[in-house]
Amino acid sequence: MIFFVIDVSASMTQIERRLAKSFFFFALQGIRRKYAKVETRFIAHTTHAWEFGEADFFQVSGIGGTIASSAFRLTLDIIRSELNPAQNNIYLFYASDGENFTEDRAAAHQSLAELAGMLNYIGYIETLPGVPRSLETEMRRLCGELTRRGLPVGSSMLANAEDVWRALRKFFSDQGENTAREVSP
Repeated sequence: MIFFVIDVSASMTQIERRLAKSFFFFALQGIRRKYAKVETRFIAHTTHAWEFGEADFFQVSGIGGTIASSAFRLTLDIIRSELNPAQNNIYLFYASDGENFTEDRAAAHQSLAELAGMLNYIGYIETLPGVPRSLETEMRRLCGELTRRGLPVGSSMLANAEDVWRALRKFFSDQGENTAREVSP
């Protein structure tokens, strides 16, 4: 099972959404070529999260603020009600501009940490077209902390279309390394 999750709040520009959706599209195509049987779920969020069908997910846009934990909680609800992490390989790819309401910091941290503890891998894609941000964003800081704790979380930045390919190679080579470590005695 692979969850594709995107922030569609007002701070995510059209260019950023296009970068994120390009990553999702090519990741999905590559996964489907490699694996005959893959289930996918598509979630978008602003201050609330909604599940979409694949076609609608690639068209969705939104307005309003950002509460990342809404998407992480929806993912957790789906996993708890429909999947068994001990018997399923579960992955999540999340794309955002890194913004999140300050009052959601603790809830986002708790929900994402819980997901990282039960999933095979979480890939975080941060969109930043144009000039890179000078400060580390809330989501980049959170994912970095989870990675330092040894949880299966990787991050990649998307500033342009070429970065989509770099991110795909990074995430899928990370997964090859994780698989090799799990199989090794």
